[in-house]
Amino acid sequence: MPVIQISVLPLPVEKKKELSKVFTDEMHRITGIPKEAMVIMFQELPAESFATNGEMLTEQLKRREEK
Repeated sequence: MPVIQISVLPLPVEKKKELSKVFTDEMHRITGIPKEAMVIMFQELPAESFATNGEMLTEQLKRREEK
């Protein structure tokens, strides 16, 4: 049973439904594994838990808001 883990900022349930469908459909298309065997897990984390290019995401988001 494949388990796909997705770590993201908090998302509305509708976005998670859409992502679940896309990941399930593509995994099935590529591997042939039955869709009902797949598990999608969302780990919603606050912006303070992410950094890119050595900079905290909170700082990046704050800068975007200032523009």
